[in-house]
Amino acid sequence: MQSLHETIKAKAYELRIPFPEIPNYISDNLKYEFYDWQKEAFENLITFEAIKEKTNDTNPTHLMFNMATGTGKTLLMASCILYYYKQGYRKFIFFVNQNNIVDKTENNFINETHSKYLFADTIVVDDKTVKIEKVDTFSNDDDAIEIKFTTIQKLYNDIHIEKENEVYLDDLIKKDIVMLADEGHHLNADTKKKKQEELGLDTELTEKTSQDEIERKGWEHTVIELLLNKNGSTEENRNVLLEFTATIPDNQRVADKYAPKTIYKFGLKEFLSAGYTKEINLVSSTLDKRERMLQALLFSWYRHQIALRNGIPNFKPVILFRSKTIDDSKADYEEFLTMVKTLTAKDFGFLTNIENKFIEGESIYEQGKSRVLDLIKFIKDESIKKTEIITFIKDNFTERNCIIT
Repeated sequence: MQSLHETIKAKAYELRIPFPEIPNYISDNLKYEFYDWQKEAFENLITFEAIKEKTNDTNPTHLMFNMATGTGKTLLMASCILYYYKQGYRKFIFFVNQNNIVDKTENNFINETHSKYLFADTIVVDDKTVKIEKVDTFSNDDDAIEIKFTTIQKLYNDIHIEKENEVYLDDLIKKDIVMLADEGHHLNADTKKKKQEELGLDTELTEKTSQDEIERKGWEHTVIELLLNKNGSTEENRNVLLEFTATIPDNQRVADKYAPKTIYKFGLKEFLSAGYTKEINLVSSTLDKRERMLQALLFSWYRHQIALRNGIPNFKPVILFRSKTIDDSKADYEEFLTMVKTLTAKDFGFLTNIENKFIEGESIYEQGKSRVLDLIKFIKDESIKKTEIITFIKDNFTERNCIIT
């Protein structure tokens, strides 16, 4: 299935829609200029809305920007806020799955003194100075940009748990709202539809709530059904949901679901090719979790040895292991510490014929197999004993040198 970003230009040409230009009210009111990929992404958004207008499409807008970490998704969000303000929108909701990300984004959008504030010192649209305000509930003010910063759990609880929630939801439904979801696809899935009474809507959601429950209650019911689709209202619906993510899960059903919504794609490979990110090396293998942990520890030791041989004595490689859930993270952390404490030479048996366990890519940053072979060759050429490596790992990865976050 072709994605929206692959078909949108042909559709615009068919409808004789002119190529878009970035409006001055966007460029003049942002602190930074667009990179080429941000410009193209925003042009696709403008083109999409022009197609909707041309074809009299009255459905709410739901789009996905699939862009690698570091490509400037937050600046693109800021430009979308300005764009939809110009189109008459005043109420915005920014939500994610973690409080710490909410706090960081608040600084980007609200804190004028912060080094990462994204807007110009003074925002001017149509000769009027525009204020951006953080709010808990939306007012009747039609001049300022009002942004509610929240998590998916808090958004759900505001609607279903808090007192007078019916009044709160009715108020949201009456307004035209732009929702900005950071890594939003992680909050939803192709779960089966369930009747509202089966959802247990009086149960509070927390950061410890299961992913399945967040998907059903938080995303499918609250964000899509109640907010984006205005709880089935038959009135004109101008609501907008923009999702921003670095990775879409490697699941065909999820990929197919997002294909008609993916307005722009600029993944890690494209970002690397553009030459604007750190040089990295992607390693694909058939190793199990324990073997991948050991492989990472071996690379850490190897890099330290290379640093020493090049006169860099204080080189300290850092390893990040990422788990899917908080519970998985705790279990993996304990497994890692136990593995380090009980490490023996037998644990490195997986290195035998390891070259057959790696998938070598064609790109320069997918040469994981050759890097592993370099490591094995180094151990052999330098006549390094496994006990030497084990001592290094046990000394450097004791519990006092590790942190779970």
